[in-house]
Amino acid sequence: MFGFIATPCAACTSESFPAWRGAFCGLARCLGREFGNPARLLVNRDATFVGLLGLSLDPAAPRWKHATCCNPLARPYPVADDHPAVLHAAAVSVCGLATKLADDSRDEGTLRRGIAKLGTVLTSPAADRAVAILNSGGFPTARVTELLGSQESVESNAPLRADEPTATAYGIITAHLATLLDVPQHRKPLSDIGAALGSLVYWRDAWDDRDEDRTHGRFNPFEQVDSAAIHRRITAAWDGFTSSLSQLPLLRNAGLVANLQTTTAQRQRPFLHLQATKEKKKKRRKEGAPWWHHCDCCPCHGSSHGSCCCDAACDWGPGDHGCCDCCPCDGIDCCPCN
Repeated sequence: MFGFIATPCAACTSESFPAWRGAFCGLARCLGREFGNPARLLVNRDATFVGLLGLSLDPAAPRWKHATCCNPLARPYPVADDHPAVLHAAAVSVCGLATKLADDSRDEGTLRRGIAKLGTVLTSPAADRAVAILNSGGFPTARVTELLGSQESVESNAPLRADEPTATAYGIITAHLATLLDVPQHRKPLSDIGAALGSLVYWRDAWDDRDEDRTHGRFNPFEQVDSAAIHRRITAAWDGFTSSLSQLPLLRNAGLVANLQTTTAQRQRPFLHLQATKEKKKKRRKEGAPWWHHCDCCPCHGSSHGSCCCDAACDWGPGDHGCCDCCPCDGIDCCPCN
């Protein structure tokens, strides 16, 4: 469930949130069907975002089926698990795991190298199938593999441009939706959206890993380049992401995509400003105090006591915890209820 893109607020987009849930759970179902049930663990928000863009741009209205995701006893709801864009996102997710394992088998310590090599063996059938699916759709798999393989060289020779292999690869991945949906006129904005997202993903990972990389003596661009120069690239990538997204003529889900942009900006605010975050102790609710006074939580729409667009579905009511523990507002003071 990881990714740079944030989950939309269910209460703030009550009309369009089912499309996000349908794309997210559809991706999980597609991963399980095509690559085995363990592959469901690869479901993530960035791949869901790619699938959602495809669902939103398809000239033909997507077909939704009523099904469940993880709980077979739950009430069925609309999911999209057989759309070409969702299958593309699933195959890319599996290939991404294969690339990560290959990277770990070269760079990490002895134990992690062993785990990565074992993981490569266990996941190779799924990875082979994912490559076959991508190739059958005309995706330049070899080109993307070559790009990602150049990461170490770029980091050594031009650390300020260390994001470029990931950015270019993401641009190709997202632009391929134009081929799958036969909408070549949208290739450029799709490519720009993907490239910007790839750049942000790379810098966010580097920002999060800088202390650990320093401890283990691994490369990290923040140790090699002035942070102000990197911040300018991050700002340019975010501006490019939002600008390109606004240029994309979505046929559906425009409100949902706008909400994704808003919640992502909220959740990623410390990173976008390269601000170190401090752990914030959760406030204890006083005995007998109303649930909405527990301000580390978040009373969302539907409550008469306030509203806050948070990063996850809100479960409000007596005894509930609102957005606690899953809201990007936790620790960064973005909720007006604090």
